[in-house]
Amino acid sequence: MTTKPSSLIRTALAVTLAASLASCATAARDSDAPAASHPSGASLAERTVTAAEARAIALDGYLYFYPLLSMDVSRKQLTNLEPGKAFGKGPMNMFVSVPEFPPADFKAVVRPNFDTLYSSAWLDLTREPLVVSAPNTDGRYYLLPMLDMRSDVFASPGSRTTGTEAGDFLVTPPGWRGTV
Repeated sequence: MTTKPSSLIRTALAVTLAASLASCATAARDSDAPAASHPSGASLAERTVTAAEARAIALDGYLYFYPLLSMDVSRKQLTNLEPGKAFGKGPMNMFVSVPEFPPADFKAVVRPNFDTLYSSAWLDLTREPLVVSAPNTDGRYYLLPMLDMRSDVFASPGSRTTGTEAGDFLVTPPGWRGTV
């Protein structure tokens, strides 16, 4: 029997949530600090979570973690091979340019534009920041949106925001402090 990716994601979320709740309960039990209390007057360490509260906590955990796990699955599927071996796929920290419009059956991302040429890169910032360089486009329109693992755009160099001259853009992990 094969397990569908959505089942794996749900299982991973359930395990993560269970581990988080268990560690919170252990920390509360083992803490020397006075126990926090619930509006009912019971200490949080003594209080039993109701089925409705557990469901709400699980739903919150699922909604919080699902985008991150989904994006990570996409990252692994799109970066786990050499450049040029498959349409739109290549290793981390390397731009993969697609020289033709995506075919109708392209499903690596949810909704690609079928009239747009793409180049993409997955950046690994765990060791150091990276510099992304854009060439002079001689007045042509371009867009270089940078997305986090939740698909939120945190920067968008391009002809409308930074002009069409060549430019270098430092991409850093959150909270990074250092010299360039």
